[in-house]
Amino acid sequence: MKPKKKVYKREKARIYHLLEQQKEKLHRQKKHMEKSIDPSHEALTYVKVEEAKYRFYLKEARRMT
Repeated sequence: MKPKKKVYKREKARIYHLLEQQKEKLHRQKKHMEKSIDPSHEALTYVKVEEAKYRFYLKEARRMT
């Protein structure tokens, strides 16, 4: 296998792994927010940041396919 192809496959696997981790993290955070009676502004901002990270990883994963 060519070196470029190996690097590409490794990077693709890393992106998919990060995407899955971020998806789980976002899901946990959203569940926590649903249970919260009065979420703070910081907590809402944190969820927005996590959603942005998830969308970024999703975009990168789509770009690599």
